[in-house]
Amino acid sequence: MPNASFLEVGRSGLPVWSGRPHAEPLRELRGREGYRVYNEMRLNDPIIGATLFAIEQSVRALPWFVAPEDNPRAGFIQSCLDDMSHSFNDHLSEALTMLPFGWAWFEIIYKRRTDGRVGWRKFAIRGQNTLHRWEMDEAGGIRGMAQVCPPDFKPVTIPIEKSLLYRTRVEQGNPEGRSILRAAYPSYYFVRNLREIEAIGIERDLCGLPMLVPPESADLSEGSADRAAAENLLRRVRNDEEAGVLVPPGWSFSLVSGGGAKANVHEVIVRYETRIALSVLAQFLMLGLENTGSLALARTQAALFSSAVSAFADIIADTFTRFAVRPLLELNALPAGGVALQHGPLGQLQYNEIGAFLAQMSGAGLLNAEGDAGLETWVRELVNAPALAPEAGKELKAGDHDEEAG
Repeated sequence: MPNASFLEVGRSGLPVWSGRPHAEPLRELRGREGYRVYNEMRLNDPIIGATLFAIEQSVRALPWFVAPEDNPRAGFIQSCLDDMSHSFNDHLSEALTMLPFGWAWFEIIYKRRTDGRVGWRKFAIRGQNTLHRWEMDEAGGIRGMAQVCPPDFKPVTIPIEKSLLYRTRVEQGNPEGRSILRAAYPSYYFVRNLREIEAIGIERDLCGLPMLVPPESADLSEGSADRAAAENLLRRVRNDEEAGVLVPPGWSFSLVSGGGAKANVHEVIVRYETRIALSVLAQFLMLGLENTGSLALARTQAALFSSAVSAFADIIADTFTRFAVRPLLELNALPAGGVALQHGPLGQLQYNEIGAFLAQMSGAGLLNAEGDAGLETWVRELVNAPALAPEAGKELKAGDHDEEAG
């Protein structure tokens, strides 16, 4: 009888019907319809587009490397990354599609290298819009992704064993993660409509509200020729280089301005756009647009945004290490542990702050920089300064020895 400690008894509770999770309460954000909405949001909204662009460029600008760099297995993994049919930077760009859609699936394609070892040929994206269903086991684990796409539209299942699945977050084992735009959707829904209303209102204010007064003999009953001609004329009134109105005999046409107080649609739009930026910690993008904000506030908000971007980079690094690096090492009969994909620090370092910190530590007696070659090497690497020449170090030590001898 198997030991009960090794058996999985419960389940995550994720509602899955016909291979599709139903954790999303809004129907319009599920499945293919959800893909259409999120794709529209990232392509059409300037705030969302700027946020995603900032995250993508920040992650792609990071230094990526396999650590420890002096390990032969790390050198082998790095050579495999450099030997693919696409660059790792291109892979990062496609991996970051997990941000708007919640997940990104890649099929790992291997090849036989010239040295006889197995390497990566490419990481092939399997578009979120091609998802047909998820293959799940009884405990809720992911077995694979079934996709349907052109040109044959035949279902094909890609097993999880030869795949990479990036997710923004994992909740109840949901393979679809959660889009970072999910909390921004209500604000986007309202601001999209308000922009159209604002544009129509501006056009009417500039052009004026057209008023057409028919003669008493005109037939304005539903479906009549006079009514159709009048409605067509009113719809075609525009204030452009071809502006002009041909009024039938006996009719009177004029432009009138709207009366009464008008709502400040711009303020409402800015409020919703700020909420969109706030939902992805990018509210610092709005600072200064309305003559508000301070440098200290901008730094604080930018720091929060940088932390979120760094977390997304960590997700990519951890997922790639577990499900790409380790399987490749095992395929080549090499130990799988102790080697990982890593990235460097995010953003530009504030050298004055680093200098002040080192000075404070030295003044407090917690740090002795004199003669500490390791500390000097670290500082030089931190600021991208050239390394100290070995000859200079030897001359310094020789001079010290002569002083001591004298």
